[in-house]
Amino acid sequence: MFSFIKRHQIILASAVLGLISLHLASTTRKGTGGEVIVRAVLSATAAPFQKALLAAEGKVAGVWSGYVYFVGLKKENAELGKTVQSLVEENLRLREEASLNARLKELLRFKDDFPPRTLAARIIGMSDFGLSGGWTRTIVLDAGSGDGVGVDMPVVSHRGVVGRIIAVTSRTSTALLITDPRSAVDVIDQRTRIKGLAEGNGEELVLKYIRRLDDVAVGDGLVTTGLSPVFPRGLSVGTVTKVENGEDNFFKHIEVGPASDIKKLEEVLVITDGNTAGADKTEGGQPTVPDGRVRKGKPQTRGKERP
Repeated sequence: MFSFIKRHQIILASAVLGLISLHLASTTRKGTGGEVIVRAVLSATAAPFQKALLAAEGKVAGVWSGYVYFVGLKKENAELGKTVQSLVEENLRLREEASLNARLKELLRFKDDFPPRTLAARIIGMSDFGLSGGWTRTIVLDAGSGDGVGVDMPVVSHRGVVGRIIAVTSRTSTALLITDPRSAVDVIDQRTRIKGLAEGNGEELVLKYIRRLDDVAVGDGLVTTGLSPVFPRGLSVGTVTKVENGEDNFFKHIEVGPASDIKKLEEVLVITDGNTAGADKTEGGQPTVPDGRVRKGKPQTRGKERP
């Protein structure tokens, strides 16, 4: 008996389901009898699948919402990044303009207090190479002969001497810095009134021809003497930073820090008058050579004078 049922279980199950279906079809009242049983069985059977489907649907919806949110957030972050970058650039620009205004105010203040006529110029080039094997120091300015700049005109900042013009084109000019080894400026100690010659050594200045018995100390300020035909009197040149006895047992070795920090300069002033730059001036009726020394002897004449 059990073996028969086991062998034909599919057929028997089909027959039972068929009878139930016929019974449901023959029942006139809805919601009674076998229909209720079938609905209960179907509901119990389908409930786990419905729950699983609803859970899967919820997860898919959550993943999709998260993806959409992530895409929107990424786009928003990109826009915020562009805004931040724009603000940073604007801040840098404003800071540069504020720094430029501060520097120009200092130059204008110095210009107003300085009697000779001056011309403001921007540094557009800087050189530390050339004939001296890497020790030369020159700068290129955006002002030339068309602006009234000439050779041997002094170049200064609001802090003091920067250099002098050595070459000019119609639109630009080249200035030799006082730190260049070829540069030499007559100076005087503001405290003791001792005179010397400040020469460049590539980075700073060296005060020469100061005897051991001369009173020059660290911290003393040096200004131009006005004895040369280039620099007017009283311009700040630098401050003494080191004093020691020289190797020759006669002169001192004195180092001087320039008044103007050349590496930080962006704008300078060119003194276009109030000096003897670029011309042979006279002292006591005698013509002078460019370094300011007085020529000796009578002027040369062409041919013989008639009696």
